[in-house]
Amino acid sequence: MDAEKFLVSHPDGIAVFDSSLTVRFANPAIAEILEIPRVAAGAGAGEIFSHSPETIELLETFLEEGEGYLNYDFPLQIAKNRSIPVELSINAVNFGEKENGAGLMLRSTGGRKLLHREIEKDEKMAALSIMAAGLAHEIKNPLGGIRGTAQLIGESNADLAEYANLIIKEADRISGLVTDLLDLGGKRQRATKRVNIHRLIDETIKLLEPFSGGEKIEIIRDFDPSLPEITAAPDRMKQVFLNLAKNGVEMMENGGKLRIRTRISLAPATVSSAKAKKSMTMSIEFIDNGKGIPPEILKNLFTPFNTSKPSGTGLGLIVSLQIVRNHGGTLTLENNPDGTGAVARVRLPIN
Repeated sequence: MDAEKFLVSHPDGIAVFDSSLTVRFANPAIAEILEIPRVAAGAGAGEIFSHSPETIELLETFLEEGEGYLNYDFPLQIAKNRSIPVELSINAVNFGEKENGAGLMLRSTGGRKLLHREIEKDEKMAALSIMAAGLAHEIKNPLGGIRGTAQLIGESNADLAEYANLIIKEADRISGLVTDLLDLGGKRQRATKRVNIHRLIDETIKLLEPFSGGEKIEIIRDFDPSLPEITAAPDRMKQVFLNLAKNGVEMMENGGKLRIRTRISLAPATVSSAKAKKSMTMSIEFIDNGKGIPPEILKNLFTPFNTSKPSGTGLGLIVSLQIVRNHGGTLTLENNPDGTGAVARVRLPIN
């Protein structure tokens, strides 16, 4: 394989510029990273990096001062409101006849960062599972005794019925938390079957009506009709969709739009199980136009009691993560790039 064939097939983006920052060579990978059709020889750096004047400045500084870069972590702006993380390297290229140019290499690090996030989630979930199993066992039995005793007191003494009902109500609330802990510990297994994901979403939307504030929230179905059925536990996935939809609705206190969008995903490596990584995935997104996720909450996602809700526990999101992972998928949350609202994204393998 000669040098040019090697550069053309290289997975990292490579472009070679002359002293006037005109492209002498560019491989297909750099166009893919920049999300443009192609980078043609003869194009100027200003055309390619029209959204990233910082990149042009680095090239100009190198040509003027000879200051190169190697694996420099750099947020590459590829659109007006969008940047991607890359490693950037700039080195000298000698064209002969006393003319030097610059060789630019871009390596996308988004996949690596996503992998690190998934590993962090694995570590959190492993620790939570151990804690959950122990706590659920210690709480469940005495809690049943407390509830039963309160019920007997209320039935036998009308004067104490109000207080007994309060104890029963609180015991039931704690019982719900215990159920969530059992989910975290993976103790409850559910039967799977072939399901239509859009049918599950429609059923979830009906369950969402009491929480959607009547006409204040507009729910938009943006479905890809070509999605096939998948194997899943329908009640478990419905719980995930309800949790994420409710979160989106609650972020829009003054009303707004909740868009539920489904698509085929071309990122199979994002799913969590080794078997599922060989599969294509479907993406289910819950996109709101509310106030967004506060930075302090976003920083510690999937941590118990990390929530912006006054009476929340944060366990609903962690349970949703566990359910999605049990299906071989991933769950991510982030603020929308345009600064309005947030998006919760579930990716599930098409099996």
